[in-house]
Amino acid sequence: MIENLKRYLLLFLTLLGIMAIAVTFNTLTFYSNSYNADNHLSANKSLLTMLSFMFLAAGVWFASTFSTPMNSKLKRISFLTFPASNLEKFLTRWIVITIGFIIAFFTAMWIADALRVAICSSVYAEIDIKFLDLSKLVYPGEKDFSLTGYLMPLSALILVLCFYFMLQSIFLLGSTFWEKASFIKTFTACTVICTAIFYICRLSIILFYGNFELFENVVRSFEWIEAMTAEQVCLNLASIMAVFAVTFWVVSYFRLKESEIINRK
Repeated sequence: MIENLKRYLLLFLTLLGIMAIAVTFNTLTFYSNSYNADNHLSANKSLLTMLSFMFLAAGVWFASTFSTPMNSKLKRISFLTFPASNLEKFLTRWIVITIGFIIAFFTAMWIADALRVAICSSVYAEIDIKFLDLSKLVYPGEKDFSLTGYLMPLSALILVLCFYFMLQSIFLLGSTFWEKASFIKTFTACTVICTAIFYICRLSIILFYGNFELFENVVRSFEWIEAMTAEQVCLNLASIMAVFAVTFWVVSYFRLKESEIINRK
């Protein structure tokens, strides 16, 4: 942490700058229409939506830097000869990439939100610019949550978080294969694999059922699928994604464990 303090500080300031510009521009644009002067719930929901996407994008990119300490020969020697077990080295990097990023993101979000309120209050002095209300992120019920200014129900939040950790684990695993340009290479590989799976499934359905309507009827014939509520679907998908995330983390650990001082790739 001490050796990479300048790098982490630079990344934090970059994230803070991007976030401050984004939330300020969002608020200025929203309140540019006098009709939105008292529509604070919609403004808050718009900010929460944008910040959620920023959290996903920034977290995935940061996960792709997992193998940065080994992207050159000198760094690889220093990292692999450090007197610590492979598990300790992995957990150290995992904590920085996962928990450290979450702490840094919410810290930057709080500072950016304070800057947003200060700037927008000076521009729109007649409007009471409110701070970001995180309590509106999760709606405690399951019906008509969109009418109350909430962003999503609890089951959807669990699904989104599991989806984030699954994506994060994929890019973390990708960084163990490609130390340089890991994000671009992992993104390309995922795009190719997902496209191939999509077309294989599509051709398989056409081959065995002839058309998608017949396949849909077959799926609906399973009563347990028809009986599932939206909440149950979200929780089941979230469980599957959580299993994938843990699996990819474990595979990443074994990839790190097999690393050599001399890169023979």
